Amino acid sequence: MKYYKKWRDLIIDPFKIKYKKISLEKILSYLPAGNDVLLCKCKYNNREEDLFIKIERSKMANFKVEVEILDFLKDTKLKKIIPKLIEYGKVNDKYFLVTKTIEGERLSEILKKDSSMKKEYLKKYGRTLGNIHKIPLSAKIPSAMQRVINDYPKEEIYTMYNFDDFIKKEIAYLIKTKPDFNFNTFIHGDFHYANILWENKEITGILDFEYSGKGFKEQDIAWSLVLRPTQQFLDNFEDIKYFLDGYKEENTYNKEALKWCFINACCHFYIMNNENNSYKTKLSKLIEEAKKYKF
Repeated sequence: MKYYKKWRDLIIDPFKIKYKKISLEKILSYLPAGNDVLLCKCKYNNREEDLFIKIERSKMANFKVEVEILDFLKDTKLKKIIPKLIEYGKVNDKYFLVTKTIEGERLSEILKKDSSMKKEYLKKYGRTLGNIHKIPLSAKIPSAMQRVINDYPKEEIYTMYNFDDFIKKEIAYLIKTKPDFNFNTFIHGDFHYANILWENKEITGILDFEYSGKGFKEQDIAWSLVLRPTQQFLDNFEDIKYFLDGYKEENTYNKEALKWCFINACCHFYIMNNENNSYKTKLSKLIEEAKKYKF
């Protein structure tokens, strides 16, 4: 497991939380995430154990949903690869979770060392999402939270960013071709590579279920495929094909809806990374290629 130094001030001091089942002894790692996610040495069941403590920070955080989803998933095929919840509660109007750790590396770390098995990893990545989308809906499952990125970019929301001629043209395309959204699938909601852990070429952990619930499967697929700023894979349509081939072994999707969702996601990242010209160039190329690509 990779360890990270403290890179920002915490919104809540984890040593001041009154835990019911653990005793916090030491913070070992400060993981990069929207919320404050800490790997900690704790006393649990009368012995020392490394655990994750996650404290609400993002305005979009919804720990209550995550607790509900983890409880639901413990009776599904995913039970062995989801976080085991130890306790959760509230401090200063902020929710916190304590979970068991899951051993594994992110795909970005694995492929940096050896990319020879990239095709197999990406197919398995896609296959796993296809299986998640087969989980039957039930009355227990809430509707997935809808975020800004789920609709086309609007200037009244991105007030601090510049909308150049390229992105204005793409937004016009998105408005013209917007599909009907079908919220009839169980989705993860944030199934990008940083939330997936691997060991011995198998997925050992799926993290962050805050955005899970009844949702639009093509959005979920697109969110997995969209290129992040430092990402060195899924930056071309050969990689995207590997992922989709794996997905199609387990499930189906609407090609035009997926195309729209993929281009839409790329547009949001293009806007949010306004000063990263090399990344914007990659995204603009992917957007243009996506219009011709047969998803």
